[in-house]
Formats: sequence, C-alpha cells, structure tokens
Amino acid sequence: MRRTILSMLALSLLGGAALAAPDYGKRALALEPTLKSRLLGRWTNTVDGLIIEINSIDFTSGQIRGKVTPTSGPAAADEHELIGWVSAAPVKESFDNVLPVTFSTTLYEYGTLPVWAGFLREDKLVTMHYLVWPNRPHSWDHISAFQETWTRLP
Repeated sequence: MRRTILSMLALSLLGGAALAAPDYGKRALALEPTLKSRLLGRWTNTVDGLIIEINSIDFTSGQIRGKVTPTSGPAAADEHELIGWVSAAPVKESFDNVLPVTFSTTLYEYGTLPVWAGFLREDKLVTMHYLVWPNRPHSWDHISAFQETWTRLP
C-alpha cells in the first residue's frame, strides 16, 4: 500500500510521464574507438600531484570511469572513484577543435568536491579545476578555481 502511494505521488510530481532515457543517437559526433589509446591510462599534474587513472569509456554515453589517487595528506591512503564525461563535435572550418572532457570525485577525508572541466589536445588534458570547500574563513571563498594541465604517466 505504501509503495503504491509513493508511486502515485512520484507520477503526479512528474506529470504522469515516465523519465525517458537519453537519446545518444543525437550525439554531435560519435566517439571514435581510437579514443581509448588517447584517454585511457594514468595522468598527473604539477599543481597538486594527484594521479588519476581513466579505466573505461562508454562509447554510447561518453561516460568515463576510473580512480583518483591523492599523493599526500589524509586522502593519500585511499583510492577515490572518478566519474566523468567525454564528448565530441565535428571539426568546423576555421575553428579550433578539441575533445571536451570532465571528471570529478569526492575527497571525503576533507569534505571537498573537486571537479575538472577541460579538453584533450594531442597528449595533454587541459582543465579548469573547481574545488568546493565546506568550511572557509569567508562566505565568498567556498569555491577555488585554477588551471591544471595533465600529462600521461608511463
């Protein structure tokens, strides 16, 4: 009975419509299998020394998965889940074209949520790093932002 009431409530909140699955057939450009050799593997940056390992790419959705390994501090003892997205679009004449990439994790030891958004160009990931802090001295200081360039590790 309770489940039926909850189901009816959910349907009324959704306007009676079921949530549709994303139509990845509308993707601007299909992801190429060669992306595996370009994106999978271990990466690091010189700003914070984190190591990320991208283990998988779903070529239908563009979802990437892997792990983050902090190299110092309380988080260094733990691997953290990495999740993100990769996308693509056809090259436009007279425009620069890159492969958009995002990824994030939780550094639960600190209560922070780091997010990276950027692009893959040749053999480098160029990202903006946004770090959300739960506690800061000022109300305007909860999000730090800086640029990081990631290089592949052997």
